Amino acid sequence: MQTYELIAPCHFGLEAVLKREIYDLGYEITRVEDGRVTFTGDAEAICRANLFLRTAERVLIQVRMPDSG
Repeated sequence: MQTYELIAPCHFGLEAVLKREIYDLGYEITRVEDGRVTFTGDAEAICRANLFLRTAERVLIQVRMPDSG
């Protein structure tokens, strides 16, 4: 099963609340910054996050470009 790095932006000051919502859904949080929480999950996590995260503005999938080296 493929794992994605997901970013949930939120309003400043709601990071702790969003972190708790993601934790309650059972996903691993990798980073908390001002205005966003980054976590990992599978395709089901994308769907569940979109449905159940109330403090997130949206759920984004981190896309990394391959190295051209």
